[in-house]
Order: sequence, then structure tokens, then C-alpha cells
Amino acid sequence: MSDFVATVSIINKFCNNFKDLFSKKQFSVFKLFAYAVINEYKRVNLSSLAKTINVDYERLQYFVSDSQWNYEELNDKRIDLLKNQRTTGFSKHGLLIIDDTGVLKPYAAKTEGVAYQHCPVLKDEALCNIAVASAYSVNGRFIPLNLKFYKTESEFVLGKDDPEFRSKLDFAKELIDDALNRQIPCRYVVFDSWYASVDVLNFAYERKLKFISEIKSDHKFYFINPESRKGYFMQQDELVRLIRKHFWHKVRVFKHRDEQLNVYSFESRLKKTHFPVRIFVVLSSLPCKGNCDVHIIITNDLSLSAKKVVLTYLERWAIERLFRELKDSFYFDHYQVRHQAKIMRYWTMVILVWT
Repeated sequence: MSDFVATVSIINKFCNNFKDLFSKKQFSVFKLFAYAVINEYKRVNLSSLAKTINVDYERLQYFVSDSQWNYEELNDKRIDLLKNQRTTGFSKHGLLIIDDTGVLKPYAAKTEGVAYQHCPVLKDEALCNIAVASAYSVNGRFIPLNLKFYKTESEFVLGKDDPEFRSKLDFAKELIDDALNRQIPCRYVVFDSWYASVDVLNFAYERKLKFISEIKSDHKFYFINPESRKGYFMQQDELVRLIRKHFWHKVRVFKHRDEQLNVYSFESRLKKTHFPVRIFVVLSSLPCKGNCDVHIIITNDLSLSAKKVVLTYLERWAIERLFRELKDSFYFDHYQVRHQAKIMRYWTMVILVWT
């Protein structure tokens, strides 16, 4: 039995909001878990947490792995709690951000979901778990919303054709619907180029959502070539060449964090979409986006200025800061369980403590 004394009233009050989701014994471990994470705060795991609160490791492991409580109900109540708080409430001016994160697991190949796949942390292939996530950003604050546990097609009997398989793009759409079902207001849905597939863009538009996203260089968009005077769906390289040669006088220039950004914009349509978009060709590097000197950002809000769309898109970085905090300070990646449901319970508890 633990002799750890939990006496911080604000933490006790927060934990009490979730009391009805646990048995009496479960709730005592739940609260100890929260205190242990806050107390340790830097790079720990379940073993060190158990020592911190002087509780048997097996008891803590059992709480995360096998005791009967529902992580989805826990997350639902967490979000409802945030919605009703004045200082953390959601606003029509907020952004819904979709992205994924990787958890490196080089020595845990038998853990469910671990595969040799693209790892967002390394921007390269590695053995890792992947979570597709939604987050909310408003007035400089960011809030984790939900997570989807991704497994590669190789883990399914029928591969991509298996009815249980979900791609990352499927999860992105599910997370958008999840936010809508929770009646979370947002000004824009924001995601990076990987999620800017035609399928996801059409999905957002059909739900009457405004979006801002970077797109990959292999997307084609309708443009009238001033040399041939013909309009057709053009690739990025050709468009950039034409802008530099014929339309540089129409490029808008503004500064952001001492960086000069050159942006050419026009209204158009992407191939295989059925609605107009405004396309912003950024002919300079973007902060937080590496050394690439061309970025194309699109939105279905045709009224946005170049400066507004670029600065709003850069707010997407809030979810990257969130992932970094969860890993660096709340040991999001230090789980010692192997199965999907148990990992999701662990991740949900860590996000709740972060909250």
C-alpha cells in the first residue's frame, strides 16, 4: 500500500471530476498516477513512477493494462471539462489541427502497431508506433483532443482490403468528424501536405469546413500559361518558373520574424476537386519548415490575404510543440505495454495529466 500523500487541492479537485469512471480502488491509483507524473515530470517510466508514489509496480501496471475502465469515456469527460472552463474553453476563432507523431521502439518489434515505417520524429524510416492526432489551438494555447492508433496494412489479414484497416487519411477524416460531433467550433482545419489528399480536401469541403494546408509538389492545379495562352492542370515546377519569369511584379512581400516572405497568389482549382481554392506560392523558406525554398499553401477561404494564410498555417506548429512536451516532460513514449488498447489507455492517462 502506498504511503504517498496527495495534498494539492487543485489536483485533487481536477481528479475528482473523473471519480465516477472508476471503482474506489481504481480511483486511488488513478490519482496517484497523476501525482507521480507531475512529481517526476522528466523522462520516467512506469517503474520509476511506482517508486515515486511507493506503490507496487504490479499494481500500477495492472491499472494501465487490465483493470476495467474505459479510456474513451475518460477522454470524453476531459474534453467536456475543458469546454466548460472559461480559461480553456473553445472558441470560434480556434484552429483544428490534424497531424501524426511517431514513438520510436527500436527494441520492441513485437509491440502491436510497431513497424518499420516513416517516423515523423526522424523524417525517415524506423521501427515505431504511430498515432494520428487532433489538437486545438486558440490565442496561443493548444489542447490535445483525440488520438487514433495506426497499424500498417501488413498487420491485417487482407492488407489494405481488410475491413478493419484504417489509413492515416481515414483517421484524419474520423478525427475531423469527431471534433464536429463534439461541437467544437473552429475557424479553420489545418494540416500539412501529407494529409492534403484530394479525398481529405473534398471531405472537409463537403462538411462546410474552411481549411488551410500545404500541398505536395506532385499536386496539379489549373493555371493559364502566359506563353501558350492555354489553361491546363500544371505541376509545381512549371508554375514556379512562370511566376518568376512573368509575374514577379505581382508577388507580395511581407516579413515574419525577420524573414522576408515572397508570395504569389491566384484563385484556381486542384485536379480531381470540384470547388475553387486560393493558391499561395511561397517563394522562400518558411520558419519551422526546413530549407525548402518553395511552399504551396491552399485554402477554400477565398478572402484570405497572403500574410493571413501563411501565418495561420504556421500555427499548425502548435501540435508539434504539444508532441514534444508530451514526450520530453510526460513520458508519452515510455510505455511498458504491448497491446493497442493498453497503449491507448496509457496515452490517454498521460494526456489527461498534461491537461
